[in-house]
Amino acid sequence: MFEVFESGASLSKKDYKARLPELRAELLHTQFALQKAGVPVLIIVAGAEGAGKGEVVNRLNSWMDTRFMETSVFTKETDEEAARPFLWRFWRKMPAAGQIGVFFGSWYTRPITRHVFGELTPAEFDARMNRIRTLEQMLVDGGMVIVKCWLHISETEQRQRFEALEKDERTQWRVSDTDWRYHNNYATFLKVSSSAIRHTDTAPAPWHILDASQERYRDIAFMETLLHQLKLALHRNGNARSVPPPTSIELPEIARPNNILDRVDLSPVIGHEDFKRQYKELILEIEYLAWQCYQKSISSVFVFEGWDAAGKGGVIRRLIPALDAKLYRVIQISAPTSIEKAHHYLWRFWQDIPAGGRVTIYDRSWYGRVLVERVEGFATLDEWSRSYHEINEFEQQLIDHGTIVNKFWLHISDEEQLRRFENRQKTPYKQHKITEEDWRNREKRPAYMEAVHDMIARTSTEYAPWHIISAENKNHARIRVLTHIRDAMQDALQRSDTKSS
Repeated sequence: MFEVFESGASLSKKDYKARLPELRAELLHTQFALQKAGVPVLIIVAGAEGAGKGEVVNRLNSWMDTRFMETSVFTKETDEEAARPFLWRFWRKMPAAGQIGVFFGSWYTRPITRHVFGELTPAEFDARMNRIRTLEQMLVDGGMVIVKCWLHISETEQRQRFEALEKDERTQWRVSDTDWRYHNNYATFLKVSSSAIRHTDTAPAPWHILDASQERYRDIAFMETLLHQLKLALHRNGNARSVPPPTSIELPEIARPNNILDRVDLSPVIGHEDFKRQYKELILEIEYLAWQCYQKSISSVFVFEGWDAAGKGGVIRRLIPALDAKLYRVIQISAPTSIEKAHHYLWRFWQDIPAGGRVTIYDRSWYGRVLVERVEGFATLDEWSRSYHEINEFEQQLIDHGTIVNKFWLHISDEEQLRRFENRQKTPYKQHKITEEDWRNREKRPAYMEAVHDMIARTSTEYAPWHIISAENKNHARIRVLTHIRDAMQDALQRSDTKSS
């Protein structure tokens, strides 16, 4: 999840200064509209230590009208707070109608920290996140707008910032032993934080993860995100009159990180002879592992998404020879039927979940909800926004049951896709593969790029990560996919042996 936001996003001084006056004016204007409409707003600022959360909160206070805003800092509990239920201290600081409350530290801080250091069990942590999700839903149902921002920096960036502060006598005090303790547990914090976000990233109160590696970008991205969410809330509730609606349901481009697909290395190539040798070995390994999984009732779900002509069908055809026909099914997903439309969108995918030891291969999948249905307007903003959480919960249920879940996005460049399209048109036995819809989808590639980025950012979880496969060279794509599948089966069998011993 978080690696998507280590994009090195930056903003030049010129662009920062050019946007600053108008942005500040828009924020103030929108704040006054919210105040007049009596809409309470809660802003939660969270994220990695050293990411600049305090600086962002200070900037926000200097830009907004503090007569209608209160910042609450939640650190160690007082004796008075510890003597009461966990949420008591937060309820006391909730913003009233027309007011903005800024929580620096929030109901997320303590559960995450306690879980990292073993003071909360996974079950207790999950229960706390479920309670938080219920609380946020209740607040939204009561008319509150909740904007949650997570400021992220990499482990390397965090260490460098701490070291730089310690070298300067004037700033040494800003780095404590606790900060270094947190840094030494960075990977665990990342895992637990990812779980917290996954549990509570809902359509009514979504998380916005921001790359905080550069101060100018961080500040502008935060303010643009806040402004966008406030405008959306005003217009959804019919309270806006003098505030123009957002030009799009998407965040402004300046507030979005560099697209993860732009960072995919498309240069790897595997030659024909090399491919034959590796392919033969992988097929034999997967054949053996698949039967071992069958005997131990370990089922598998393989999800294939990617650009048109990226080679999904070719990869699946190379996987099938390793699987006994009695063990697998390939499900090709197209537009839902009238019966499927009469159910929740996940209903049709539940129909083909494999029994113990068997394999289901999805050629396209439930991710159509946040890709084609989002881009083409077949699903509303609220429908596809809440689907990220629904999909994560769906996949969690598969994992909890012991199912292997592998998700692949096959990525090719725009130029390579065009070359393959033209080749299909020229080749008689390939012409059935190219349609007018394929050409039309090419025109919407930028919108799909944004949708894929968001899909990966919000559904690449610790238990079901996305594997982005460079498919510019078909041999490379096929070997990479088969390698991931082999490794996933080996890991699942090893976990099964450990559990039974």
